[in-house]
Amino acid sequence: MSESTSNHRRSTSFTTMPPVLTDSQKGSVEDIQISLAPYIQSYLTQTGRRPSCCSVMLPVAFERAAPRSWFDPRFDSPVLEGQFQSSVFPQIRLKFRFALFYILLCSLVWLFYFLFDGGPTQYTLLTVSIGLILVFGLVGMWLTHTDVYRAHTNLISSTCAILLCLFSLFLLLFTDEALSPLGHFSICIEVVMLIYTIIPLPLWLCCTITTVYSVCFEVLSFFCQLHYDQQPSVESQGPDRFDGDSTGNFVYKIVTIRVLIQLCVHILGVHILIMTVVRMRGTFMKVGQNLLVRRQLEMEKQLKEKMIHSMMPPKVADLLLKESGSVVKGMSFDQCPPRRATPSDLKSLFRPFHMNSMDNVSILFADIVGFTKMSSTKTAEQLVEILNDLFERFDDLCLMNGCEKISTLGDCYYCVSGCPEPRPD
Repeated sequence: MSESTSNHRRSTSFTTMPPVLTDSQKGSVEDIQISLAPYIQSYLTQTGRRPSCCSVMLPVAFERAAPRSWFDPRFDSPVLEGQFQSSVFPQIRLKFRFALFYILLCSLVWLFYFLFDGGPTQYTLLTVSIGLILVFGLVGMWLTHTDVYRAHTNLISSTCAILLCLFSLFLLLFTDEALSPLGHFSICIEVVMLIYTIIPLPLWLCCTITTVYSVCFEVLSFFCQLHYDQQPSVESQGPDRFDGDSTGNFVYKIVTIRVLIQLCVHILGVHILIMTVVRMRGTFMKVGQNLLVRRQLEMEKQLKEKMIHSMMPPKVADLLLKESGSVVKGMSFDQCPPRRATPSDLKSLFRPFHMNSMDNVSILFADIVGFTKMSSTKTAEQLVEILNDLFERFDDLCLMNGCEKISTLGDCYYCVSGCPEPRPD
């Protein structure tokens, strides 16, 4: 594919290049160039603008990308964007089902853990909460099989993400004795990555939900850790107890490390989400371009067949089309034996053609007597009209008598009878 830029417009032409050939094969094989229709070229050459941020030009995220597409990936055409959303909806729905299945599986594991652990009384409240999460997950799974999810995709997905974040915060407040701070932090990272990678949401909505969730989680974790450190214990009354300053410094260091880890996780999640969306939209554009080119090739093939049928008898036209199709399908440059092209080699000078011997064939030559003298007294428009009317009558007579038109040359009309279909009369 080659591209050229002129006046900030890009023109695209597709060239099908042959495989690597030997020196003997290069003389008999020609490159095939496909000339696209003007409306297809104008469609393919429209690309998104290069958005700028603080006077810095950013690269185009994907073909036909809208301005600021890095922050809100979408196409510059509403029609193209709508077609993309309709095409990728089955994949989005399948991804959301995987997310719900994963949430249901994890919730079921936590439910069995708190039921059989027999810990504090607040575990009962947690068990009820996990049961509600299971119910909401099953309802969401059912909604994906209806048209409600298609109409409210972002609403249902964002509700699922918010409920997941609230459950994680609820788990942090009531399971201090069951889970360590590292366990709670791992659950937080898992929830953030789940929202970025599997739950289908726009980039701005993912960043908003996960940022608010991370801030709330770190604030609650900090206060829970302070409350836990202030509680007196047997170990804290020994001679090895840390003083208040060292404990406070240690807590602040831990908080700083956790904030940096949260920042890295968010950057990784945003990168994964953006690259996933960019790849999906880039693949959609490539598939669309291939479909346009295939459609034009089919139209050109139909036009070629129509022209061949209009110039040749049906039997000969079908034979030529069949042979050309079989040659194209069975062409293999690796299997072709090397052959040197010489001026005396007829196969290298002429294409294959067919000759059949037929008996009882009549050839008709119809000519207008005195056409040269008559043409001097007529205008060009009058001559064309006369010849057109005359040749149309000849065509009707050929159809009525089963003759095959060969050609016309000036005022002469050629037709043949008994060929290519033999006739006894």
